[in-house]
Amino acid sequence: MTFPHAMLRCGYPYERVLGMRRVTTFPVDVAVGSDRIYVIGRTELGVGGNVRMVSLKTDDELGDDLTHGDMGTMADTGQVWPVALLRTDDGNLHILDEGSHTLTTYSADGDKLGSWGEHGSGPGQLDRPSGAAFDADGNVWIVDTQNHRLQHFTASGELLGGFGEHGDGPAQFNMPWGIAIDADGDLYVSDWRNDRVQKLTASGAHIMDFGTRPGYEVSHPSGIAVDDDGDLYVCERDRNRVVMYDHRGRYVESFGGAATLNRMGREYIRANQKTLRLREMTSLEEQKLLRFPQSVRYHDGRLYICDFGSHRIQIYRKDAEPLSEDQIMAELRAPTLSTT
Repeated sequence: MTFPHAMLRCGYPYERVLGMRRVTTFPVDVAVGSDRIYVIGRTELGVGGNVRMVSLKTDDELGDDLTHGDMGTMADTGQVWPVALLRTDDGNLHILDEGSHTLTTYSADGDKLGSWGEHGSGPGQLDRPSGAAFDADGNVWIVDTQNHRLQHFTASGELLGGFGEHGDGPAQFNMPWGIAIDADGDLYVSDWRNDRVQKLTASGAHIMDFGTRPGYEVSHPSGIAVDDDGDLYVCERDRNRVVMYDHRGRYVESFGGAATLNRMGREYIRANQKTLRLREMTSLEEQKLLRFPQSVRYHDGRLYICDFGSHRIQIYRKDAEPLSEDQIMAELRAPTLSTT
């Protein structure tokens, strides 16, 4: 696949929020279904978790629905430290747990279908895995974080291969976190302690780094996603933002948060007189901002950001048009929009 030669970027407007505290509590990852999102939420103590479902219907579409879009718990997973959530085309959900070093599969109805994974540092063993992505063949790449490597498995857990070792050179890692796969099958890995994102082939050949250009450095990247245009989205959890790069590694823009209150949140706050008074007495500007975003997903033209510290999912809608080479002037030495 060839990514667009260039893009007419018309904007990336904030669209809406889904979830709230006590529904999507401390969300660490999200998967998008046909009519709902599935959200891994941590407990107030930060350990354990479950998968909550929230309707994709708008507030107007929900009408008199008194649940305000809360569709309940899909599975009380009993996970030790759930960190990543994937939904495959068959509707099944796959939860990666860095505490138990396992990948567990559930049906859309919440039935447990299987689980595999073993703690250790040998081939096929895992040590605090933190990211996973399925490839086009239905096999899964797992970020084996504390072993500083990637491992490739069948969906049932048979080891196919992998690569990586501790270090800061090409195809080396220092506590890697997230992973995404583009349409060509290339891998993007957030190399957390090396403050970069590496793009690699499936055989482990290094292609390029993202986030190392002076002035646009990425810091401790966590969750990542890539879209059909090759645009890359990188969570900077400790900087409270998501950074966007194009497929050449050029910084495009960042998302700092623009949240509003949805109907679910309004009902919750309306019932709390103290919260109402506090909102009346203080600046609300900070309330719209991201707080420790841990994971980001792209699906069908929209960006879903897990706003961990504010217990919600912020959604943005991409507005861009691909351009062919004959539609745009050749690259300039000193680009600036102030002259157009």
